[in-house]
Amino acid sequence: MDIVLCYSILEKCKSIDVFSGNKEAVQMVWRIRQHRMVLSERLMEFYEKYFEKKGQGWLEWYQGLCTDVFYTTERSQILDSERGQEYIKENPYHNELIRLCRKTEDKIILLEPKRKIDKNIIKKLDIGVFDSKDVMDVSGNNAFSMYTLPVNGKSISEGEDSKAISKWLGRFLQEENYIQIFDNYLLTKEGIAYLKNYILRYVQDGAQINIYSCLNDSDLNEQQVKQIFQEDYYKKWMFSIWLVKSKKDSHARSIEGSKYIIQIDRGLSVFGRSGKTFQTVINIFQNNGMQRTILKESQLSKLIG
Repeated sequence: MDIVLCYSILEKCKSIDVFSGNKEAVQMVWRIRQHRMVLSERLMEFYEKYFEKKGQGWLEWYQGLCTDVFYTTERSQILDSERGQEYIKENPYHNELIRLCRKTEDKIILLEPKRKIDKNIIKKLDIGVFDSKDVMDVSGNNAFSMYTLPVNGKSISEGEDSKAISKWLGRFLQEENYIQIFDNYLLTKEGIAYLKNYILRYVQDGAQINIYSCLNDSDLNEQQVKQIFQEDYYKKWMFSIWLVKSKKDSHARSIEGSKYIIQIDRGLSVFGRSGKTFQTVINIFQNNGMQRTILKESQLSKLIG
């Protein structure tokens, strides 16, 4: 995501030495660095004036932090400094934060404390303002932490918007060119509909997709599954489908890629019915080179691929 940071959040990152510093600050820097920092020449002037006024050592620290940690090609984007609309006339600094924020897709500002920007302005402009507590939340309970890993135990309630959950997961899926899906109930009419309507729409064309599932002959048999995946729609991807001989050999329901691992307690059935979710819990982690889950040949029979 592209995010806009207030200097109040930057100064909370002051102790970043993992050996002698504040471990929470180290963690905060790591979580912020998963995203791209949006800047302007005008905003950087505000930063420098603020840290210069804080006293000896602060400006030097700020310049070092931003050079080494934040202001890299991958981690920052500098937008134009032209004077735009005045959202908060009495505070040019907050106005610049908002102006930049509204140029980004997710419209997120990290600010401490977040009440510094009036709630009515936040609501009117449809932006998100989050503080250090929100940054450190790992349960995916706000728009920042939903896209900051790890997401541990995000609760999905019954009756939420299925498309919104699909779009959230899609931000991770669209970066993958190889995924494995473990779900005993995927090879059903309903399960394949979930796959088509909520997952595949975000997977890049040409990606390798391996499915490990079971068959319920009262729903779909082997020939019917083969016919479905021979349809033109599915030819955009490379499918390999294995049947797990025994449910006791199957793994927890998950989508595992080269970059991310998404664990969904109730699998793709989270997408529910009539566009409304069923209740479940979702965890998302960076793969970090973990070995992909592999089942033994004796536990599988190949159906497609």
